[in-house]
Amino acid sequence: MSLNLIGLRTVATFSARKLLMNRRWALVVMLGALIALVMGYAATEDGANMHFASDLMAMLLLAFLLPVLSLIYGASLIRNEMDDRSIVQVITAPLDRRMSYLGYYLGLVMVLCVLISLVTAVGGLAFLAFSPERDGGVQLVLTFIALQCLGVLVYSALFLLLGTVLKQPIYLGLFYIFIWEGFVASVPGSIGEFTVRYQLQSVASELTDLGFVSSMPGNGALAALALLLVTAALLGAGAFSLRKKEIS
Repeated sequence: MSLNLIGLRTVATFSARKLLMNRRWALVVMLGALIALVMGYAATEDGANMHFASDLMAMLLLAFLLPVLSLIYGASLIRNEMDDRSIVQVITAPLDRRMSYLGYYLGLVMVLCVLISLVTAVGGLAFLAFSPERDGGVQLVLTFIALQCLGVLVYSALFLLLGTVLKQPIYLGLFYIFIWEGFVASVPGSIGEFTVRYQLQSVASELTDLGFVSSMPGNGALAALALLLVTAALLGAGAFSLRKKEIS
């Protein structure tokens, strides 16, 4: 196995372990409990069905949990190591900084996919446990898990880049989530198409016939391809930024 592959695996494993051991897991538990409570309660309301569950998941998971957790974990991963200078051990190792950056990204993606999948499963099971209608419920949960893992690829690349180039990435990240992804995505017209959330919903329209996401316009395959291309561009920009960055 080449030095680059060994180094890539080492950095990915190290960053994943560091993220999992961070106290932020308490926040994930709280968010998971909140989402389970909301979905469980919503399932007891009159008219609650799988269409309602899909709409609720789109709002709670795609629009809130996914970008917020990606920001919390992604923006701080490299930035915190720069601030406490622990990143010096990585950038002085005989490994190209671009490979180190990719290792950080892979570790971040693995952790976020696991955490978000767990929260989604818990929330979905809470709804199914109290809902009189369960047909298609498991498939719906799996669909949203897959959608969010696709979203994790993009959001992780974006917020890891922000954490690399900015000293206070959280502010721009919050602006992006709540203004661009939240407000702009709901503005009538084609401008909303330039958001990750919109493209994820377009992909969802090909995967489920439940809820408002099933009627989203656009081509799901092209939306998925666009998200992957944006991810690659963001990864390239982040790797280049880390390679050129002066670490004092």
